[in-house]
Parts: sequence; C-alpha cells; structure tokens
Amino acid sequence: MHRRVHYAWAVFAATAVLSFVGFGLTVNTSSLYWASLEKDLGVPLSSVSLMGTVTGIAGAVALLGAGSLFQKIDVRWALGGMIVAATLAYGLSAVAPGLVVLYIANVVLGAVKAIAFGFVIPLLLGNWFDRHLGLVVGITGALTAVGGAVFSPIIGSVIESSGWRTGYVVTGVIVLVTLLPLALFVVRLAPTGDQKPYGWTPAEPGAVEAALPTVGVPASRAYRSAPFYGFVAMGILLQLTGALVQHIPTYFTTIGIGLTAASSIYALLLIGASVGKLAIGAAIDHLNPVLVAAVFVAIAIGGWGILLAFRGDAVLSTGSFMAGIGQAVNLVAVPVLIRTAFGAKDYGKILAKVLVAGSLANAGGVYLHGLLYSATGSYRLSLSLDMGFYAVAFVLIVLALPAGRRLLRRETAAPAVDAAPAPVAGSGVA
Repeated sequence: MHRRVHYAWAVFAATAVLSFVGFGLTVNTSSLYWASLEKDLGVPLSSVSLMGTVTGIAGAVALLGAGSLFQKIDVRWALGGMIVAATLAYGLSAVAPGLVVLYIANVVLGAVKAIAFGFVIPLLLGNWFDRHLGLVVGITGALTAVGGAVFSPIIGSVIESSGWRTGYVVTGVIVLVTLLPLALFVVRLAPTGDQKPYGWTPAEPGAVEAALPTVGVPASRAYRSAPFYGFVAMGILLQLTGALVQHIPTYFTTIGIGLTAASSIYALLLIGASVGKLAIGAAIDHLNPVLVAAVFVAIAIGGWGILLAFRGDAVLSTGSFMAGIGQAVNLVAVPVLIRTAFGAKDYGKILAKVLVAGSLANAGGVYLHGLLYSATGSYRLSLSLDMGFYAVAFVLIVLALPAGRRLLRRETAAPAVDAAPAPVAGSGVA
C-alpha cells in the first residue's frame, strides 16, 4: 500500500501559488502602471508613486489585527473574502477617474497584500511543517521573484498595447481565477484532530501528542520579553536595507550607467534574492541557524560594499547578485527564527507584530533614502548605512535567538498533561 501523502504538502502547494501569483503578480508589477498613469491622468510621478506609500501604510495597519483574525473567522472564508476584495479593488482601479479613487483601491490592496500574500504564507507553513520548515519557506519566498519575472513582461505588454485600465482588469481576473479555489478548497490553517505537522515526533516517550504541536511561548509573555524586541529591531533594520533596493536602478544611473545596463544589473539582484531564499531556507533546516545567518550577512555586507566602492558592469553585477542573496536574511530567516525561538503556540500573533514594525520601516525607508540622496547628492551614505544595519541585525540574532529558546524551554518545561490542547495561534478552525 502507498503511504498517504501528508496534507501539509497540499497546503505548501497552495502557498506556492499564493507566492507566485499573489505576491509575484500584485506586488512586483505595481510600479509598471506609474508612467502610464502620470501621462494619462496628467499628474506628477510623485503623486502616482504615493500609491506605494498608501499601500504600505494600509498593510501595516491591517497587520495589527492579523494575529487574531483567524481566531474569529475560518481561514478559508477570510482568505477567500480578501481575494474577492482584491479583485474588486482592481476593478475599481480600472474605472478610476483620478488618483483619489486609485488611493482608495490601494488601501484595500495594501491590506490584502500584507495579510493574504505576506503574513498568511509563513503562518500556514509554520503551522503545518515541523520538519523542512526552512526549505518550504525558502521555496515560497523564491517564487515571489519568479512570479514577478513571469508576470512583469505580460502585464507590461498588456499596458503598452491596451492601456493601464485593461492591465488592472487582467490582473484582477488572474488573481480571482487562480487563488480563490485554493483559498476555499485547499487551505487549512492548522492540523486538527489526529493530524500533526509534517515531520513532528513526540519529544519523549509517553508525551501527550495532541498538545505538543501547539506548545510555545504565549504572545502576552513574548511581548514582554527582550527577545521579542530584539526581533522587532532586527525586522526594522533589515526592512530599512530592503527599502534601498527600490533605489538601486536610480543609483546605477547616477554613477553613469545607462538605463538598459542598469536594469540588467538590477535584475541580478532579484535573481540573487531568489537563490538566497532557497539556499538559506535549506541551510537553516540542517545547520546552526546563527552560523547560517553569519554567512548570509557577510555576503550581504560584501555585496553592498562592492556597490559602494567599485565601478564597472562586471563587478557591480557581482555586488548586485550578492546584495540580493543577503535579502534572504529578512525575507526567510527572520520568520523561521521567530518560530524557532517562540514555538508554535502564538506564532501568528508574534510574527504579525514583527511584520508591522518592518512594514512601517520599509514604507518610511524608501522616503528616508530619498531624503539622504537629496541632502548629500549621492547614495553613498545609504549604502554605508545598509552595511551597518546588517551588522547590527546579526548581533541581534546572536542575542535574541538563544534568549528566545531559553524562554521557550521555561514555558514548556512542565506542560499540563490534563489540559485540553490549545489551537495553534490564529487557527480559528471551526
């Protein structure tokens, strides 16, 4: 008889599509509309690009309640409703007479992108995988860039040939058709009944199996701990480094590189991000996570250092690729390390709070790096700061991860055997 495939792999497949389509399409193509909107609506580019800020702020606000959302609403209906809302927002964008309506649509899109295409993916994987968690998070993270590479030319071609309104319609239809069935019929937030996370085994003979997958530090306790604030600070610093990525094509042109060559070198950063996500996810599963973080932080600092100190397409291509690899520290390692440090019990709530801080830092960081450029006439200060941010973030990893593990051991040292098993944070399974 063939062994039944664990349902965790069905959830993983759903998150892979969420990453590829949900994030790769909706996030990575958003700026393709800007030039057409500027020309068609007769407004300055700064006003158009403000949609990105609106999206980021809306997402950060939405994440404040994301940790407990699925305790109140079944994940299937919540996620399905958000996908429908995103489709309607794209429809509203397609008929928008001006920027005000586009801003309103982007409030909705910002909330959906942050929760449905950002927060939900690591939450689902953290609930369903005890083994290979780093690998599956790395794969789904890599698919966001792959999705962007696939959909960017498609949506760009639609905008060029049929206009930005048609582009929004096509995007909305793709989101609805590909993601709604997965949300309603495949996604389950956490194992229930006799189900266990993939790869989970009892910690010791005679352990209470139903309770062990949900052990961890309660969110109320975590919020008062030093490791939690270490992860928050870590997320802020790493998102500030990520904010500079959006300026990199402009940086290349300011140092005399043509737009075509600048685009090609920047593409290597995106490719590096995909490679880094895959590599760091697999490495964390099998090696000491602090050692893994040290290697990837060193690669990131080296990459940003090359971009700061050298010129020439070949060497800058190398630096861009290395800087992209370093992005994996924030995009993959941090969610996995939070799960490692605090356990599964309230993982969703804890992760959501860290993501809120990071989202606000990213939204503000894009503007901050622009201010620094305006004040100094170059990106040298921003590049130098990025290197420092990575170094400080690594120190925080060294301090926060073992401290979180010690807290987890204290909280789970004497589990209540006769207690009913608590649902995984945010499970909301009826």
